[in-house]
Amino acid sequence: MSGTAAATGTAAVTGAAAVTGTVRFGSCDAEARWRPADLATLPALRNPHSERLTREMDQLQAVLCAPGDTLLTNRQPPSAFTELMRAAGFGARHLAVPGDPAEPVERRLAAHPVPGLAGMAAAPYAVLDGTAEALARQGLAGTAPPLEAVRLVNSKTWTTRLGHPGSGRVVTGLADLRAAVEEAGPCVVKDPYGVSGQGNLVLESPERLAFLERHLTREVERRGARIELVVQQLHRPAEDFAAHLTVGPDGRVHWHGIRQVLNDGHAYRGSDRPSADLLARLERAGYRETAESVAAAAAAAGYRGPLAVDSMTTADGTLVPVLEVNARLSPGTIAQRLDARLELRLVPVDGDDWFDRLVDALDRARLLATAGRPGLLPLAAGTLAAPRGWLFLAVLGDADPAPLIPVLERLT
Repeated sequence: MSGTAAATGTAAVTGAAAVTGTVRFGSCDAEARWRPADLATLPALRNPHSERLTREMDQLQAVLCAPGDTLLTNRQPPSAFTELMRAAGFGARHLAVPGDPAEPVERRLAAHPVPGLAGMAAAPYAVLDGTAEALARQGLAGTAPPLEAVRLVNSKTWTTRLGHPGSGRVVTGLADLRAAVEEAGPCVVKDPYGVSGQGNLVLESPERLAFLERHLTREVERRGARIELVVQQLHRPAEDFAAHLTVGPDGRVHWHGIRQVLNDGHAYRGSDRPSADLLARLERAGYRETAESVAAAAAAAGYRGPLAVDSMTTADGTLVPVLEVNARLSPGTIAQRLDARLELRLVPVDGDDWFDRLVDALDRARLLATAGRPGLLPLAAGTLAAPRGWLFLAVLGDADPAPLIPVLERLT
């Protein structure tokens, strides 16, 4: 099934020179930057270390690059990372984005020209404030969908209002919230722009609801915030998975496939190929048609680019076909394009040379994926910052990740 829709307000920027490769760039904290400032927040503790690691996730895009492409990242990756990517067949040029690293890369690219990019095709991680300006300043070829369309389809409010079974209910006030929670029973309250478990609050008792109501009342009274949340029945997941699609420049929907999502509670921990049993069940349920209809709705709203539909089956056998939409790149999208298992491990890190030592240890153990050899491929170096880092790892071919554990133990 394919969907078509007319683009509304799409910004197009075309370089004067012939396109000679692709430029990949983009901040990975998209949800935080799409979120309207006047929305009430859920109770949460800020984690500056996680925010720092998220800024370094842009290095994950290296494995989407071909020789002749350019990867622009928040900081210059270590030479060991560039050499590793080249040995694995992803021989792009790696450049740090000029400007203050505290500023988003899109704004820096909109302000500082980078020599040698004009005429190359643009492939941003996500479309944010400043993306269209960055394309224009660098003379990149490509299109950026309207920012308001991107914000709309990435909101859980938009997804929920599509009305698919199990997706929940949108609430916009305290009385509405209490009624929805009392109807749902044990439930999870979601921020429209939360990601990977951040911005979710589980309510399983009247005390938790009262705590949330007090918090939201303070938000409204102190800063005039408006309430917009999603209340969803507390599903007990059996299998998490996602459909991966692209909405092309002409609005047509292109299907890429399904990936199993490896979660720890609400937190993302990786992606893998789905089982044959799951694929058979989803085919019987018409899941692909449902996911493509969501992508077609996003196209009708003006969105263009990569899109994933998050879904699940529950412990009682129910299929929840549409939980939320990620209209951007993601680690799951990267795993889909690699056709590999992707793991995210939380690891203790000591010293700035930890990545170099990891690569050396994997190479000595003959576990490193290089020159087409099956194995393990670390996907980012910047996310491995002391004291505890994020190790993104692709398991290529028929490699066994189990021997990684003693390698990690020897590094700490």
